[in-house]
Amino acid sequence: MSWIIAGWWILYAALAIALQSLVPGLDFLLPGLLLALQQRQFMRSLCLAAVFLVLQEGMGSMSFGSTFLLYILTFLSFYAACSLFEGKSTLFVVLLGAALAAAHYFTFALAASLQDIPWQAAALRTECVMQAFFTPLLWWAASTLYRIAIHEGRA
Repeated sequence: MSWIIAGWWILYAALAIALQSLVPGLDFLLPGLLLALQQRQFMRSLCLAAVFLVLQEGMGSMSFGSTFLLYILTFLSFYAACSLFEGKSTLFVVLLGAALAAAHYFTFALAASLQDIPWQAAALRTECVMQAFFTPLLWWAASTLYRIAIHEGRA
C-alpha cells in the first residue's frame, strides 16, 4: 500500500470519527468499508475492518459484539450481492446500504436485549433510516475524493 493510500484512509477515519461525534448512532466508517471492499483488496479491507471495528466498539457504549456482527454481515452481503449486481454501481450501494441499515436494527436490538440495555424501537428505526440514506451519499463522496486523491498522487 502506498503512503498516499494509507494517508487517505487515516484522514477518512479521522473525518468519520469527527462526523460520528456530531451525529451519534450513525456509522460513518461503514461507507469507507464498502469503498475498501469495492477495490477488491481483501487484506486491506480486512485490516481496515479490524481498525474500524476497534474504533466503533471503543466509541460505543455497548459491550463488544454488535458492530462485529454488522461488519461480518457487510462482508458476506457484499460478496453475495456482487454475483447479482455490478459491485461499483450506485444502485448496488443504495440496496446494500438499505440492507445493512435493516441488519443494524436487528443486531443492535439483539445486542441490547442480551445486555439488558433499554432501547427505543422508534429511535432505532430513525437511526436506521438515516443510515440507509446517508450510506450511499457518504460512499459517493468518499469514492469521489479517493479517486481524486489517488489520481493526483500518481500525477
